[in-house]
Amino acid sequence: MNICIIGCGSIGRRLARALENMDEVENIHFIERKKEKVEALAEEIAKVKYADDFEDILEKCQLVVETASQGAVKEYVPKALEKGKDVVVMSIGAFVDDDLREKCKLLAKQNNCKIYFPSGAICGIDGLSAASTEEIEEVILISYKSPKALKDLKYFAKQGIKLGDIKKPKVVYEGFARDAVQHFPKNVNVAATIAIAGLGFERTRVKIIVDPKATRNTHRLIVKSKSGEIESWTTNLPFPENPRTSYLAALSVISAVKKIIGNVWVGA
Repeated sequence: MNICIIGCGSIGRRLARALENMDEVENIHFIERKKEKVEALAEEIAKVKYADDFEDILEKCQLVVETASQGAVKEYVPKALEKGKDVVVMSIGAFVDDDLREKCKLLAKQNNCKIYFPSGAICGIDGLSAASTEEIEEVILISYKSPKALKDLKYFAKQGIKLGDIKKPKVVYEGFARDAVQHFPKNVNVAATIAIAGLGFERTRVKIIVDPKATRNTHRLIVKSKSGEIESWTTNLPFPENPRTSYLAALSVISAVKKIIGNVWVGA
């Protein structure tokens, strides 16, 4: 199998290293604006190749993995689906755009291919997905973050919130997933994952709490449904290569790709 990875950042590089010794993987083609990043990785991993034309490389690849940004999802994912290629999407927050989400779902159906969403930085997605096959009453995501994890966001300036002045845990956002993903695009991809797995962007409640003593990003998922109640806590260490990313989020895409390539899927 040939794989195309969009984005040679910390997650893309870690994924390539994880796939290096898999016999099922022949070549790993990278779409990346900074060619030198791919060339440096190619010196380490023989299977890595630089791709300068996405549509050309699609003819050679069976799986496309996006690890770059919401912008990359909009630019590349529809093109891959049009060619009938399965796609793994890491920047799931892009699908808060209803038109994009519906377009991609339609393209996948028309071209007999699949869109995969890794579970990311949170546990409990499997239970939420199972519960959603019947009636769900309520889904709540509560995220606890340090001020550093949320710095430089325009949302706080508009709200008149100074993160440096927060001395004890403070709720800085409470609303629904649609607005949360738009206000915190780099911080709450988990909100988008939960929304798509469960009640949707309009009904999934999100609360973000800034805790000046927090050293890790923590997510609490609460689900109330016809089948019972689910509550899970996930406390994430930062990804060593990029502290702004949760370690578990990086590992989740590796796990997803290995399941797709392999023959066993636990937690389906």
